[in-house]
Amino acid sequence: MLQVADSGPGIPADELPHVFDRLWRGRAAGRVAGSGIGLAVAREVVVAHGGTIEVASDEGAGTTVTIRLPLAPSPQRLG
Repeated sequence: MLQVADSGPGIPADELPHVFDRLWRGRAAGRVAGSGIGLAVAREVVVAHGGTIEVASDEGAGTTVTIRLPLAPSPQRLG
């Protein structure tokens, strides 16, 4: 398991369902450079390796991204 956390402004609850959408940027993103592709690509890579990625955020208190990857590929993925 890998966790990355910050103590920034957090992500509003109504925006959390969209954080993995390709090219999506939240309302506050106008103040920060970026393309809105990072978490979408991260999710594709993690899922391709049989893992999961989750985002938890408390508005005003920060965001945590949790990545879980299997220690070994599942037998059906070796195929």
